[in-house]
Amino acid sequence: SYLSSVPSTIVVPLPLPHVARHWGIAALITRIETDNLLLLLKLLLVQRSVLIVGASSHLVTSCSCALKEILKSFEWSGNFVSHMPNTMIEFINSPVSFLIGMTVDNAAEVTLIE
Repeated sequence: SYLSSVPSTIVVPLPLPHVARHWGIAALITRIETDNLLLLLKLLLVQRSVLIVGASSHLVTSCSCALKEILKSFEWSGNFVSHMPNTMIEFINSPVSFLIGMTVDNAAEVTLIE
C-alpha cells in the first residue's frame, strides 16, 4: 500500500538554511545581468552609492538585503536602507555612500530620480 512506502520520519540536517538570504541572492541573479551584478559589487566594494529601484517592494527589499549579505565579509561603512520611502528622495543627493532600495510606480518616477 501507499502508506507503507512513506517514511515514518523525516530527517533535516541542522542548522536549517537561511531561505530569505538565498532567495534574495536568487532574485538578484535572475533579475540583474551578470555584468551589471559584478559592476554593482565593484561599486559597493569601493564605497560608491547604489540605489536599487523596482516596482515591487518585496523584490527591492530582498535584492538590497542580498547585496548587503554578500558584503558581510567586508567592512561596509556606508548607509544601508533596505526600502526607503519615496518621500525621502532627497537623501540620494547626500555625499555619503549608501545602498538603498526604493520602489517606483511608473517610468516617470524613474526619470525624476535620474
